[in-house]
Amino acid sequence: MKAKKIKSIALGLATLAFGSVNAQMTFNAQYMSRGEMRHGYGTMATKGMAPGMFISQRARVGGMYTSEKFKINFSVQDVRTWGSVANSAIDTKSLLSVYEANVELFVSKKLTVKIGRQAIAYDDERILGGLDWAMQGRRHDAVVIKYQADSTLTFHAGLAYNQSSESNKYSQYTVTSNYQNFQYAWVNKLYKKNNFSFLALNNGVSYYKIPTGSATTIDSLAVAFSQTIGLRSEYKAEKFNFLAYGYYQMGQVVDNKVLTSQSAKFANAFDVCAEVGYKPVKGLLITLGAEILSGTSQYTSGSANKTNSFNPLYGTNHRFNGYMDYFYVGNHNASVGLWDNYLRVSYAKGKSIYSINGHCFNTATDVKNGYEGPKMDVNLGSEIDFTHLFNYSDGVTIQTGYSQFFGTSTLQALRPGTSFKEINNYFYVMLIVRPGSVKFPKTGLKM
Repeated sequence: MKAKKIKSIALGLATLAFGSVNAQMTFNAQYMSRGEMRHGYGTMATKGMAPGMFISQRARVGGMYTSEKFKINFSVQDVRTWGSVANSAIDTKSLLSVYEANVELFVSKKLTVKIGRQAIAYDDERILGGLDWAMQGRRHDAVVIKYQADSTLTFHAGLAYNQSSESNKYSQYTVTSNYQNFQYAWVNKLYKKNNFSFLALNNGVSYYKIPTGSATTIDSLAVAFSQTIGLRSEYKAEKFNFLAYGYYQMGQVVDNKVLTSQSAKFANAFDVCAEVGYKPVKGLLITLGAEILSGTSQYTSGSANKTNSFNPLYGTNHRFNGYMDYFYVGNHNASVGLWDNYLRVSYAKGKSIYSINGHCFNTATDVKNGYEGPKMDVNLGSEIDFTHLFNYSDGVTIQTGYSQFFGTSTLQALRPGTSFKEINNYFYVMLIVRPGSVKFPKTGLKM
C-alpha cells in the first residue's frame, strides 16, 4: 500500500513537471575547440608581420521539451579564447550567451510554426547559413512557417523584425552589421536524383539617410530594402553529380554602418556557379567548378548611386572561395567581385577523409592601377587547401587543415598595406564532439 502511494506521488510530480505523461524531455551538448596559426589569414600579411596563434572553444548545452502540440528548444553556449580571462579572475566578458530559444507549434501534421531565436540554413548555405565554422555560429530572432506538402515538396516562409530596445516611439535600429527586418520564402522539390530549390529574400537594413539636395548631413531615419532571388539545382548519381545555382540581387543597399550618414545605392548584381563531380573509384571524388560573383568596376563613372557588387548576406561564406577567408567573410563586399575557378579532390578511406582544394581567383571586373592608372591584371592569386578528418569515435572528429595563399600585385592594390611577397598561410587543429547529432563525415566544408 505504501509502495503504491509513493508511485502515485512520483507520477503526479512527473505530470506536474512535464505537463503530460506523453511529453518528452531530451538534453543535448557539444564541444568544439580549434588551435590556429594565422599568417596572412583574411588578407595578405604585412611586411615583417609575425603569425598569430591562439586556441578558441565553444561549449554548447541545451534541452528540448516535446509534447503533442508544441516543442520548446533552448540552448546556451560559452565561447571563448583560451586565456582571455585570468585563471583566478571573475568572468565579466559576457562569454556565455543564448544560442537558441524558441517554440515550435504543431498546427497540423503538415504545418508547423517556429518562433524565437533559431539557426536558419538552406541548401549549401550560400545565402542563409548557420555559420557553424565560427564558434558563436549565426542565429536569428524570427518566425519560420514550415509546410511539408509531401515527402518531396517543402515550403518555408520566414520573417524577422528587430529593434535595439523597447521604445514608446519609432526609433532607429542601431545594431551594426545586422538587418532591421527581413522576409523570405524557400521552396524545395525532390525529383528522383534531382534536388531543386527556390529562394527569395527581402532584406531591410537601417541607415541614416542624407536628404536629397542637402548640403549638410542632416540625418533622417530610413530602411534600405534589397531583394535576392535565386534557383539551385543538384543532381546526384552513383558516378556523377552536378550542381548549378544562380542568384540575382536588386533594390537598395547600404553599408551596415548605422551611425554613418549615407545614401542608398541601387543594386544590379548576380552570383552564378556550376560544378561537376566524378567518382572514378570508390571513395574518390573529383570536382571541377567555377563561381562568379559580380562586382563594380573601378572605372565606372556617373553612377555613384549604383552598385554591381553581389553580397552573399547571411551565408556560411567560409565554405566558399577558399578556407583562408579572403573573400566575403567580413571583407570584399562592395568591391570588384570575384571569379573563382576551383578543383576539389577528396578521398575517403576507413576512418579518414583526405581533401585537396585548389582555387584560382580573378576579379569579375576592372581594377585601376592607382587613381588614374591603366587597368591591372584580373588575377588576384591562388590558394591551396589541405584537409584531413579522422573519425575518432561516434560523435567525435579530429580535423586538421593547412592552407596557403599566393597573392598578386592586383590584390595588393585592393588591400593597401599588405604584401603579396610575404608567405600567407594558415594551419589549424580542431576537435569536434557532437554526440548523436551530426554524423561523420558531415563537416560543413566543401570537400
